[in-house]
Amino acid sequence: MKKYLATLALVSLVLSSNVFGLNLKKENTNQKSEDSVMLDDSPGIFDLLLTEAKRYYVEALVADYHKDTAEVKFALDKTLDNISEISEIDTLSILQQDDYDRFCDKLNHDFRTKFAYINGDSGTYSIASINNDLKTFIDTVQVGRDQLVVVEDKPGHLPIVRSAKIDKIINYFQGRLHNNFQEWLDNSGHYRNLMMPIIKKHGLPEEIFYLAMIESGFKPTAYSYAHAAGTWQFIASTGAMYGLDRNWWVDERRDPIKSTIAAARHLKDLHDYFNDWFLAMASYNCGKLNVLRAIRRERTRDFWQLKTLPRQTRNYIPKMMAAIIIAKNPEEYGFRRPENDPWEFDTVELDRSINLETIARRSSLSSGEIKEYNPELRRWATPPDVDNYVLRVPPGKGEEVRGVVKKLPEEKRSFVFHSVRRGENLSYIARKYNTSISAILAVNNIRNSYLIHPGDRLKIPQENYSYTSQTGKITIHRVRKGETLYDIARKYSGVSLRELRSWNNLYGTRFIYPGQKLKLYLNGKSATASSSTDGRKKLVHIVQKGETLSEIAESYHVGLSKVRRWNNIYGRYIRPGQKILIYKEG
Repeated sequence: MKKYLATLALVSLVLSSNVFGLNLKKENTNQKSEDSVMLDDSPGIFDLLLTEAKRYYVEALVADYHKDTAEVKFALDKTLDNISEISEIDTLSILQQDDYDRFCDKLNHDFRTKFAYINGDSGTYSIASINNDLKTFIDTVQVGRDQLVVVEDKPGHLPIVRSAKIDKIINYFQGRLHNNFQEWLDNSGHYRNLMMPIIKKHGLPEEIFYLAMIESGFKPTAYSYAHAAGTWQFIASTGAMYGLDRNWWVDERRDPIKSTIAAARHLKDLHDYFNDWFLAMASYNCGKLNVLRAIRRERTRDFWQLKTLPRQTRNYIPKMMAAIIIAKNPEEYGFRRPENDPWEFDTVELDRSINLETIARRSSLSSGEIKEYNPELRRWATPPDVDNYVLRVPPGKGEEVRGVVKKLPEEKRSFVFHSVRRGENLSYIARKYNTSISAILAVNNIRNSYLIHPGDRLKIPQENYSYTSQTGKITIHRVRKGETLYDIARKYSGVSLRELRSWNNLYGTRFIYPGQKLKLYLNGKSATASSSTDGRKKLVHIVQKGETLSEIAESYHVGLSKVRRWNNIYGRYIRPGQKILIYKEG
């Protein structure tokens, strides 16, 4: 039944594709087989990337229909990867640009509404949704003659002001947004000791720290519908100007340290240009040209009098003022001070590309924990083209990981080579190796419009090439009605969703059906969670409002890392009502 509904949803979307501007092409039933397709008939890079983006987008919609959040995120990540690749092409025709813009408009709309819960890893309101609601909330306040009151004006600091509009935002943070704002405050305690020295080193007022709160809630994984990423929400072009690399392997916009350095440099340049911090922050939000146009139109350099700036920018600094006022004295406004939970880590230098799962299998860490400490990593391994990659690991684990890396033999490469034969195109090669067109393009730096030729030697990235060892006792799981891959992975202690995909070749086909048989290579791992063989007792904890994962682990006298592993939770946040599995001895 599920398979039928998924197919029905897919067909329905394809039939309505003209409304959404997707322009999905119907397959020609008389089309030649792939092996006989000539290279001259291959579409250009734009067509390949956009078609792949639309295919993943359709799969995200189908997964959303089945409420399979893990699959939605997987498909959307793939969609956004392709969109980002297209944005770097400089030679789009008018028709291609129109097709791309219409698809992005649809995607942006759905990202703000249907997929808002995907933004970040908290499972709560996204920053985009909050900004949208806040816009409606504060538009009722009169702006024209709103009186400003200077609360604090110290040399070397950002002037703190209050107004009716700012007080309205404070009330919004205290009321409807209380839990979210408390989460942002807690995140600020996590990154303050890391970011504040960088901000001061570049000569910025320390209050600039709270700009990241308004931009992303201090979430390195935040991604906006405008394609801005990371804690400081850089778009790819601006990030590149300030040294943030974005390629198939890494996205340095998501690295808290590198992105803070880039943001500090960018804001310092804007302040040197305008000689005013409010105008510099407005430019950070909407661009230097928009601010200059507003100044010329209204003949004033006072941010608070510029009424022709974009509405988002006019609300941007008042939101930051409200955040600073609360953060300086949270108890007065009904919040608790951030817990002392600084982001600390050890570093390990790697002289070659290493699979994260390889490290995890030989250490006490999980691959999810390693990725949590290295949010810039976009793939399953460290980049192969970096001589000395600095990997972050939890504090106290550096020596252990260095020992693991030292004992590792020369690992199989994370890619294989393919010699192009006559009649092969990128679509055929991607399917043959169970990877994506965008991955092949990125790894091989292909930018020509007609792609590949017979005899070309291509690198083919292979996520499951050395990701999981298919050894050990094979267990067959028969899919039941209503089960998802995520549900099945959770039933087997120590089995990850990525391993399950790899073992069963589910990268190209992300949906399963009742009765389907799935292989699991347990290799000494325990049997299903519901029938543990080591005498442990299974408990189910329902998360209460305000609880943290560390508090839950402590209350049951078990390690936090174990609770994360049992439940496949590698982010920092959980939500009220969520079920947490706990295993106790006896």
